[in-house]
Amino acid sequence: MPTTSLKLQRRYTRSDPRGLFPGFTGMPELEHNRLAAFWRPIVDMADSEVAPMRLRAVQPVSEWLADPVEGRWSWFAMIGVAGLRHQVLRHAGLAEYDCREPAGLPPELRTPQWSRLVESIHRFDSLTPYARALVVFQLAQLSYCQYVFTLAGLVRPQGDPVHDRYAYEVARVHARYPGHADQALGVFAELATTSSDPLLALLACAQGVGHAIRAGGQVAVAREFEGYGEAVLDRGLPDTWHGSLVRSRYHRALALLRLTERRVDDMRVALAAALRHDEELEPAHRTGTDRTVALENRRILLESLIKAAARAGDDESAERTRAYCAELHGLDPYCVEVRLVIGDGYAAIGDYGGAARWYSAAGELGTGSGAVGWFRAAQCLEHVGDRGGALNAMGRCLELDHTAVEARDYLVHARTGAA
Repeated sequence: MPTTSLKLQRRYTRSDPRGLFPGFTGMPELEHNRLAAFWRPIVDMADSEVAPMRLRAVQPVSEWLADPVEGRWSWFAMIGVAGLRHQVLRHAGLAEYDCREPAGLPPELRTPQWSRLVESIHRFDSLTPYARALVVFQLAQLSYCQYVFTLAGLVRPQGDPVHDRYAYEVARVHARYPGHADQALGVFAELATTSSDPLLALLACAQGVGHAIRAGGQVAVAREFEGYGEAVLDRGLPDTWHGSLVRSRYHRALALLRLTERRVDDMRVALAAALRHDEELEPAHRTGTDRTVALENRRILLESLIKAAARAGDDESAERTRAYCAELHGLDPYCVEVRLVIGDGYAAIGDYGGAARWYSAAGELGTGSGAVGWFRAAQCLEHVGDRGGALNAMGRCLELDHTAVEARDYLVHARTGAA
């Protein structure tokens, strides 16, 4: 292992911010396509045993759309990244499945789940707010964020719990899309201060804290949401399974705020609270979507625990980091983001060879995140003296994203002997 630390450049520069994800040709059809096996729910909403956890909500939500039951809400936290489906299809060579909106998929390629979604979209204006919320979440899972804006716009709270939950789901999609965070924060603030449902109010506070930090580090705004959250907790939250879930999410968001404030000890206190409430979810004793939601909460919390453990920089923290990484991989082994996080954990404790393996594993799953994985892997391999491995990784990065400036420069320099 190298004795010097690596100052890892986490993302490459793009020559075109709009991106240029190559569309491969001559790839196997859907049923025999390697990438499609991992991303099948986002391709045509069919299930796959090797899909990442963030896509495991596609099937149950589709079933709920077929038989809407008021109050059977989706408690899943993770939604899709805008444009992800387009990236997957281009890297998998499945151009015939690429469409700007669900109705654009040719009828002969539609699964029953896909047809059900298209039918719900056609009837969107006549759906109940509950059913609209399911449609919005389903579209977000498929990474159709912009289409959500066309379909629903920005929905303001009205005081009715069902309508307000719909407004919350729409705001979550806005919050994830570049340039839309401030609009979403306004909705979250209204929900945090006016909702009659304390669970929804505290969820909005958690979203407000997290997205205020991610949208340009708006610490003052995040602190305002913390104040709203403390007021909700003072009024009281139901002592229920869902109450534990929402408390865990709220304290996890506070941990992010404390990290941004450089209050490391307070960050650990917030993480401990999030972990305590997470343990109350007891996924081993839950079934169906409740079990998946509980595991999802643990999975997201583990990402924060890895970052916190790696910061200490001693042998004990390195051991904890590896343990958390192993647990995270066990929960979500086929997620590109999980593999990146594990790579980050190994890099933070100075195991650059291990980091390179995990970053490369992320790269094998394609998409823009996979390109980032290859880019980070190349830096680690260069650092440990594996020049050929670094060259291969930079090339694989460029294959997934033709706009990667550093990857292109590295290959040019390697050819001319200047690197």
